[in-house]
Amino acid sequence: MDDDELRRSLQRRADDVRPRTEVPPNLGRRAGRRIALNAIVGGITAVVVIVGAVLAIHTVSNGRADVPIGVPTSSGPSTAPSPAVTRPAPSATPSPVPTSPGPSTSGTPALAVCTDAQLRAVGVMEGAAGSREGTIDLTNLSGTTCTLEGRPNIGLSGSPSASDVEFLPTPAGWQADAQPAPPGWPVVTLAPGDAASVRIRWGNWCPQGSPAPLWHLGIPGSGGIPVTNGMEEAPPCNGAGAPSTVEVGPFEPQRPV
Repeated sequence: MDDDELRRSLQRRADDVRPRTEVPPNLGRRAGRRIALNAIVGGITAVVVIVGAVLAIHTVSNGRADVPIGVPTSSGPSTAPSPAVTRPAPSATPSPVPTSPGPSTSGTPALAVCTDAQLRAVGVMEGAAGSREGTIDLTNLSGTTCTLEGRPNIGLSGSPSASDVEFLPTPAGWQADAQPAPPGWPVVTLAPGDAASVRIRWGNWCPQGSPAPLWHLGIPGSGGIPVTNGMEEAPPCNGAGAPSTVEVGPFEPQRPV
């Protein structure tokens, strides 16, 4: 039998078979179980997804953003990279270095100001062009250290010409000589036996040949001291009718004429 005849024979047999529209009972039950199982699995999967999303939202809302979602944690030491540390920029102005307090001077008594009772005044004068120039030196004769500061008052007496005198300020000797300021100046500290100087320039004593006056030096805050000697020779008369002039400097450490 050839192939064509075999196909025709099978076709005739197939036409004799009646078509069946009903589903076999066993096949329907199996299909129903398969559909129900798929529905259950799909429902469970949806519930798991919804619960996971709710938990993630709850975790973020509670501020637990430090635990990355979906990254498993372990009980061992963390291998995650350490967060970068931001260091403050250095200040443009360096902080001051703490210093220890120095010795207190609150218990050190201040030195007393010299009084007229502690001092002796002696004039040391030399002739200059039309005048007399030098110093009045004040020596501390007491056993206590004291200080002088400022400019003394000068008084002349014992001569008719002493009533017409003009007193003028003048720089200290070290200033006139363009020298450095003495240590501690303008305060002059006199230990027992030390001396201070007052620069003096005296001019135009008229009439010519008038006797020299008596000199007195006033200590600020105290009395006056007579200048015992050294002022006996008066300057020449350079301008009749003009006043005599006495230039007086501040206290300074003793200096040579």
